[in-house]
Amino acid sequence: MLHYYTYRLEAFKSEIRELGKQLEQFTLLVSALFFIYLPSLVMAVFFGLGKLVESDSVRLTLEVSFGFLLMQSLLIQTVKSAILDSARRSYHNSLLRNRIHKFIADNSLLLMCHLLFLAACIMATSMGWSNLKQAPQLLMFMTSQFILAVIQLYRPQIVIVTLCVALGLVFVVNEVMLYFFTILLVMIMGIFIKPRAIVYKVNSISALGFWQQLVVERPWMLLWRLGVSTLTYWCALVIVTERPDLSSYYSLMALLFNLLWWSSLLLDTNRQILSHRSFWQSLAMLEVMQRSQYLVVASCCAATWLIGVLIFGIGLFEALVLIATPIMMRVIIQRPKSIALVWATIVVAIMLSKVLFN
Repeated sequence: MLHYYTYRLEAFKSEIRELGKQLEQFTLLVSALFFIYLPSLVMAVFFGLGKLVESDSVRLTLEVSFGFLLMQSLLIQTVKSAILDSARRSYHNSLLRNRIHKFIADNSLLLMCHLLFLAACIMATSMGWSNLKQAPQLLMFMTSQFILAVIQLYRPQIVIVTLCVALGLVFVVNEVMLYFFTILLVMIMGIFIKPRAIVYKVNSISALGFWQQLVVERPWMLLWRLGVSTLTYWCALVIVTERPDLSSYYSLMALLFNLLWWSSLLLDTNRQILSHRSFWQSLAMLEVMQRSQYLVVASCCAATWLIGVLIFGIGLFEALVLIATPIMMRVIIQRPKSIALVWATIVVAIMLSKVLFN
C-alpha cells in the first residue's frame, strides 16, 4: 500500500515539473510578476476571505465567493492531470486495486495544491471557534470549495453547471447562506446524474467543421480562457468599485490581460493545423485553414475586448489594445517563444503613454 502512495507523489512531482517546462516561455514574465506582486496577491486573497466573514454588502460577498470558486476551478484544472496521474491512470490497478486508497491519494494531492482552500483554513484557524460560529458563511464557503474541487476531479461537467448557477445566483439571491445552500444542492444533485458523452461528427470537410469538431473534442482550450477572462473582468470590476479613482488604469490592465489570454489561442489552433499540415495540403486547403484560424482568434479577441469596453468604457488607450492584437498574432506565428516579452512590451508602452499623456 505504501508503495502506491510513494509512486503517486513522485508522479505528481514529475507532472508538475513537466508543466513548468511547458510554461517555460512565460517563466521570466511570471517570475517577475510573482515576486513583485506576491505580497499584494496574498493580501488580496485574505482581504477577499475577510469580505466573506464580514461585509456590509451581501452582493459584494456573493461576488467574492463566485470569484474564488471560479479561480480555484481554473487552478485545479491546470494541475488535474498531475493530481490524477491521467497519463498512467489505467496502470494503477497493477499497483493497487483498492479504490479507497486511490480516492485518498487523489484528494491528498488535491489538498496539497489547493492553495485557496488552505488559505481559508488558515483564516478559520486564526479566528478561533467562538468567532467562527458567528460567521457560518465561511464554513459553508469552505465546504463548497472542497466539494467542488473533488467533483472537478471526477465530474468536470458538473463544475461548469455549478459555476453557471453560482454566477446567476449572484444577481438573484439576497442571502449569503441561501446562496451556498443552493450551490451545494446543485453539486449533490450533479453527483448522482451521469452526464452523457457528446458525439459530434462533421458532415463535410471544411474550415468551419474542423473548428467546431475541435471545440467539441477539446473544450478546455476555450473554457479556461472564458474562465480567466470572466475572472479578470470580475476582479477589475470589484477593484474599480472599491477604488473609482484608479478605474481607468485597472480597466485598461484588464483589457491587456485578455489580449494575452485570447491571442495565445493562436498557439493552440496553429499547433492543430501544423499537425495535419500534409492532410490540408493534399486537399489544397492549407491557406484556407490558416486564414480561418486568424479569423477565429481575431474574432475572439475582438469579442472579449468589446465586452470589456462595454463594462468599463472606451478611450484612446483602450482602442490601442485592439490595434495591438494583430501585432501579438504575428509574433505568435513567427516567434512564439517571444509572446511574453512582446506582450510585456505592449503593456509597458501603453501604460507609460497613459501616464505621460493622459
